[in-house]
Order: sequence, then structure tokens, then C-alpha cells
Amino acid sequence: MRRLLLPITLASMLVLAVAAPVAAAPPLKESGTQTQFFSVSSECSARTCTDTILDAFMIDSETLIVCVERITYSTRTGQIRSQAGGCGETSPAALTITSSFEVTLDETTVSVFQCNQRECRETGTLTVSAHDFAVGPVFTSSDRGTFSDGTCTYRYRSTTEGAEVAGTMTIDGVVYEQQYGQASIGTFSVSARC
Repeated sequence: MRRLLLPITLASMLVLAVAAPVAAAPPLKESGTQTQFFSVSSECSARTCTDTILDAFMIDSETLIVCVERITYSTRTGQIRSQAGGCGETSPAALTITSSFEVTLDETTVSVFQCNQRECRETGTLTVSAHDFAVGPVFTSSDRGTFSDGTCTYRYRSTTEGAEVAGTMTIDGVVYEQQYGQASIGTFSVSARC
């Protein structure tokens, strides 16, 4: 019995030693701004349509991800004929969204992968940029809440303003009309007490 108690006692002490700094940690507080933009261009012939989707979003205060995807599919069956896309990283300063929801995405380089039903392979890079304007009313949404993971209690609050936008995107010098898009500017705050 003594051999079993020693490991259990040591394990309990280690857990308490690790947990003690967490319990004594000061409350976490974080806040910031998030911008996001996506748009779609669709071109169709008698047999196929090609949708080009552009998506730009912040993952943190220093990184904007820009993704492009092109999907060609049959207008009769909906079956995908080809698919290519990829993403690139740049500074959040590359995406400007004004209070009137005029959007400018500076030229960004994206690594591209071409996929078929059997495989995906890297096919190089392309450059993409965009310029859009609001074509619908500005909407506002907000959310707030509290949740706990059993150790810490988290409080969050967010407010987002956005609008439907349309304009053009340029990919490797070719201009595409965007039939639909959306841009948003959001603020958030989160705090945790453990």
C-alpha cells in the first residue's frame, strides 16, 4: 500500500504546483478590431460555369489571410470539372474598408494548388487585388455572453457592421466582375478570470 500512496501523493503535489500559478494568474483581457471581405465572380457558358471566390480575413493583429478559389462545374449536372485555389499571408494594412464600405485589397501573392478527383498539386503563384463599393444597406449585429470551462470563466462581447458589396477583382492582370460580396468591420473584447 505504501508503494501506491507515494506515486499518488507525488502526482497530487505536482498537479497542485502546476495549478497554483494558474489560480494566481491575473485576469486576461484582450480587445481588437477585425476586418473581413469576400466576393464571388461567376462566368457561365452553355456547358460550364466558373466561380471565382476571393476571401480576405484577419487571423490576428499582424496577419491577413487572402484566399482565392476557382471552381468549374457542369451547368447540367453540377459536377465539378476542375478546382484550383490557395492562400497567402500579408499585413492587415493591405485590406482597407472605409465607414461607407468602400473596399480596397492591395495586390497580394497567393500560392495556388490545382486539384482533380485524384490529386492536388502546386501550380505556382498568382497576384490578386480588388476594389468594391457598398450596394446594400449597412447592417449591424452584436453578441455577448459568458461561458466556463470548469477552471476559468470567460466573458466576450462583439459588434459588427457590414454591407453587401460589388466591384472588380484582378487576378494576374485579368479583371473579373464581382456579382456578390460582403465586407465587415468588427470590434471584440474578451476577458477571463481563473
